[in-house]
Amino acid sequence: MTVKTDHGDFEVRGLTFKDRRELHSLEIKSAVGGEVDLTKFYEVLNWVMDFSFEDPEKTLGHLDDNQIDEVLIAVYNEYKSPSKKK
Repeated sequence: MTVKTDHGDFEVRGLTFKDRRELHSLEIKSAVGGEVDLTKFYEVLNWVMDFSFEDPEKTLGHLDDNQIDEVLIAVYNEYKSPSKKK
């Protein structure tokens, strides 16, 4: 799947049902008492990075850390969007 961002278009792996459930479990663990624990949310983003890209350093290494976070959040949001398949 292709994710379009302000920093370019990125090819990422698609999620299986099992992968989606694993990601959901991580995101639930990052929310404590209605607040987002940023340390745990970065674990979510790191999971997205490791899962999505075959070689994250090669794909994202030219970006600064804030830009990498923006790309990873875009990928995360794409993963969390309902399927557009009919």
